[in-house]
Amino acid sequence: MASPGHGYAGTSEAAAESGRGRDKDLTGRGERPPIPLTHPVRWGDLMTCHPYSYAAVGLLLTALGACGAAGGGRQVAVTAPVSSGSAVSSGDRAWLAATHQADLADVQYGRLAERKGATAAVRHAGSMLAADHTAFDQKVTAVAGGLGIELPRSERPAQLALAQRLQKESGSRFDRDFVAAMVEEHKKAITAAGEEIRSGSSPEVTALAHAALPALREHLSMLRKASPVG
Repeated sequence: MASPGHGYAGTSEAAAESGRGRDKDLTGRGERPPIPLTHPVRWGDLMTCHPYSYAAVGLLLTALGACGAAGGGRQVAVTAPVSSGSAVSSGDRAWLAATHQADLADVQYGRLAERKGATAAVRHAGSMLAADHTAFDQKVTAVAGGLGIELPRSERPAQLALAQRLQKESGSRFDRDFVAAMVEEHKKAITAAGEEIRSGSSPEVTALAHAALPALREHLSMLRKASPVG
């Protein structure tokens, strides 16, 4: 669903540029060769326990190796074609854009929680959000680039405003506001992913929404458990 430090404006530009380059006829037969998206993704144990084989678009998620020492999550390699040839709907474009902005925002919120959280549970939640949304956004930008879709360069104004507010808070107030905001954000993200799965036109984008759901649900459960009492 996120980020600041804002090292991500360049990421969306690079993905768009690479997408335009891949649109050229590289084979002489008008074919677009598949592009392996092989960056490892630590997207939580739930995702690693649910590898998806998406035959319609040749999307394959395979669990690799043992759990990583950094966070306990296994690594997942994603391979996908540039395009299945199916039309990309306005809904597909909107979901990719909203997910990219949410990823950017959630990374920033997570980094704030790592530094400012008053409880270990909140600091751990922040660390997990920052790592997972950074990894997933790499997949979002890669799919968007392959489909020739330009993503927003920064978060929505409301997301930036929330980050600024959290930056000024501390202690139990920070924990309460951080958890409350993240619970709502993840509930909305789960609803949006479900809608994309049901109504999306692009197999590449709907497969990405499928892949997002397990970790979003895991995050929501974690955040609810981290909620401060009182």
